[in-house]
Amino acid sequence: TYTSEITHTLSSIENGAPTGSFDSTVPQSVQLDFQTGVAADTLVFGSVRWVDWSEFQITPPGFALASGGLPLAAYDSDYITYSLGVGRRFNDTWSGAVTLTHEPQSDDLQRNLGPTDGFTSVSVGATYTRDNMKITGGVRYVFIGDANTTTVGSSFTDNNAIGVGLKVGYSF
Repeated sequence: TYTSEITHTLSSIENGAPTGSFDSTVPQSVQLDFQTGVAADTLVFGSVRWVDWSEFQITPPGFALASGGLPLAAYDSDYITYSLGVGRRFNDTWSGAVTLTHEPQSDDLQRNLGPTDGFTSVSVGATYTRDNMKITGGVRYVFIGDANTTTVGSSFTDNNAIGVGLKVGYSF
């Protein structure tokens, strides 16, 4: 799947006063997805996603003036994210999946609004289906990559995150 870049023109109010407008471009990306059956009721799936983050920055005029032209948010490198998982249908009502995702570190200095560099995550999900009702839940544990920032020179290390989701659906 290809997603083209999108440019936004944003108004800026900094320190309580309008400072004009500026453009920010959400970068293009390419994602390749795959899945294949490996046994009855079992499949392997995954993806590889590239994002042109080196073309992204947010630089409000007032911030650029105060920082000597530094952007508020930017990335020096493009990123590639890899994902691999296994899904299994246990019976007519239950199915589940486990996914491992990895984004390698770039070792670039990061900005204060995004002080992470790469990650590795493990996700576990399950779905219960009965008649017209479907309940899906999942948990994702993320080992966030260590990063050093440019503006203040801070170090972000040994960070983790947990995401939990639940969806209840009814078809009629």
